[in-house]
Amino acid sequence: MKGIVRTSVVILLVVALTAGFSGFAFANGADPENYRVPTKDGADLALEHYRPEPTAAFNEGAQPVLIMPGMLANSNTFDIRTPAGKEAVYKVKLPANLPAWAHDDPFIERDPMKFYSLAYYLYDQGLDVWLANYRGQGRSPSRSYGRGDAAIDTFGIYDVEAFVSKVRELTGKRPIYMGHSMGSTMIYIYLQGAKYAPLKYRKVVSDPALVTERNAGTGPGAIKGIVDLDGPVVPVFNMYPRGITWLALLPAFYLDIRPVIQFVGDGVGPVGMTLLRLMAALKMIIPKPIYDWISVIYSVNPANIDSNVMTYTAGYVGDGVHSHAVAQYAYSLRFNNLREYYRDGYLGWQRIMPVAPNTKDGLYSYSENMGKISLPSLVIADATYDITDPKDIEWFYNAKTRNSADKFKVMPGTAHLDVVNGLRAPFETFPLIGEWVESLGSD
Repeated sequence: MKGIVRTSVVILLVVALTAGFSGFAFANGADPENYRVPTKDGADLALEHYRPEPTAAFNEGAQPVLIMPGMLANSNTFDIRTPAGKEAVYKVKLPANLPAWAHDDPFIERDPMKFYSLAYYLYDQGLDVWLANYRGQGRSPSRSYGRGDAAIDTFGIYDVEAFVSKVRELTGKRPIYMGHSMGSTMIYIYLQGAKYAPLKYRKVVSDPALVTERNAGTGPGAIKGIVDLDGPVVPVFNMYPRGITWLALLPAFYLDIRPVIQFVGDGVGPVGMTLLRLMAALKMIIPKPIYDWISVIYSVNPANIDSNVMTYTAGYVGDGVHSHAVAQYAYSLRFNNLREYYRDGYLGWQRIMPVAPNTKDGLYSYSENMGKISLPSLVIADATYDITDPKDIEWFYNAKTRNSADKFKVMPGTAHLDVVNGLRAPFETFPLIGEWVESLGSD
């Protein structure tokens, strides 16, 4: 089983090179209805009720959909649009053969960028769309804040719980959860009924009552189904932190790339696309280890993304990452097993270097408990071995308890980022999601 992040060094390269694509000014103009959502451990999270324009109505009363971004990203991943005041910069030319859902669409006519927005597509299909930013992520006024010790466990245990409960409170319905990349990993944690045990040290356990409620129940934590957008369980590649790199990941800190993006500006989007195309053209002569690194850093198919969307993604989606989330993924890469943060458990603070999983450490393994998940699931993988491996995404599909509504699909011609907002997405990925959600019926 394979799977997402190579090393903390890779993350730093992601920060440096992704930031080099574009500008920073906050994306606005969609006028979401913003809610502040508290978590049980004291974080302050942002939840957006989506509508495409300030004069548009919310799809209140319809089936709610809750969407969560991945690592180093925010909710703008799904809300592609022309930022206010940037009309001269973003000039999308729509394809001549628009799909039926986008024909004569007034919102797309006014802002062609929305053609590549998953949030807008779902809204157009009559769904009630909610965009969430887990702690540390987001741009004002939709930025989330929280405790400084966040690992991926924390996102799944506290943040997902808070968002699901809030959407249920506001709508009275079970939401369909959609997550991209690490946003999907969070829902694995949530659906396994994960919580922290009431001990003097931090320790993840699975609560059978929560497993039942979240997968098949009607309580405040229940959801209707999940859409996994290229969300890995265990990261890919055969490299992982060694020696001093583990030491660098011990402190709890948040690496914020937003100021770097602000400094760079809007002008280099076309340059970034040129570099992507050049690397794709040289794939056959670049040594595989080097090209693998390049694939991890960019995770974009240059033939499957509009340069305007790429510029927007780098400038408005690029965000930050917490050191302990990186360390948790790095541990799973090292031992091919997604477990709770390796410094949890009794005397876990003494673990400087990770050790192989063993029965004595008592740490909870998400990889070994995927069978607890029985909720209807649409699992979508990109077709490229880049920051994720399609086989790893399929492993999740096969590891969960089978539901008659389950579906797995590898989207041809896509990579990790553009599977969500690439050129093919409005023609293939969006309709696939829409048809599957419709098949579940309204709550």
